[in-house]
Amino acid sequence: MEKTENMLKQTFESSSSRTPQYLDFHRTFKREVKNLLKPYINRFEVFKPNHFDAGGFFELKNGKIFYFSLSDLRWDKTFLIRTAKDFKDYTGGSNQYLDIDDLGNNLLSFVEREI
Repeated sequence: MEKTENMLKQTFESSSSRTPQYLDFHRTFKREVKNLLKPYINRFEVFKPNHFDAGGFFELKNGKIFYFSLSDLRWDKTFLIRTAKDFKDYTGGSNQYLDIDDLGNNLLSFVEREI
């Protein structure tokens, strides 16, 4: 997740459309999160590039499903995660937030607690 974490430290150009910078981040984020979680998951889905944010769902091998969302990269950059009933449950359990300064390790620690 090193490349993703470095990209999160950048200032993202604001625009009314998706920028090359954002699209590069989205591809990198999707690839690195999937690779990080690969040993723990059955299923992983990241939404198509939106407008300066990223989100999706993953299912652990024990059947627990989680929704995650990385807020607008131009402003606050918060990483929200919560339990979900299925891959269409956007309301799910209680919101939890992970520190993005060490997102890879924080996400891994979170998943390992849920196993």
